[in-house]
Amino acid sequence: MLKEVLIVDTDKLRKARKLKGFSIRDMTSFLGAKSPATYYNIETGKAEPKIGQALKISKLLKEPVTIFFKLKVQQ
Repeated sequence: MLKEVLIVDTDKLRKARKLKGFSIRDMTSFLGAKSPATYYNIETGKAEPKIGQALKISKLLKEPVTIFFKLKVQQ
């Protein structure tokens, strides 16, 4: 069975967030998440974002989603 996984380019994501002047709490609030750990785990690659989260993050940072996230198909 094939499984699709979103791979996060953690360096690009962190640099873009800082360049825009957003904190981890800002990103958490924008995503509507309950805890800053939710966004932090995405940014550090510890958690796979949902597609909707990836799209929201890209929209806020004003970059194409493919800059930060790559879709990988695994068996």
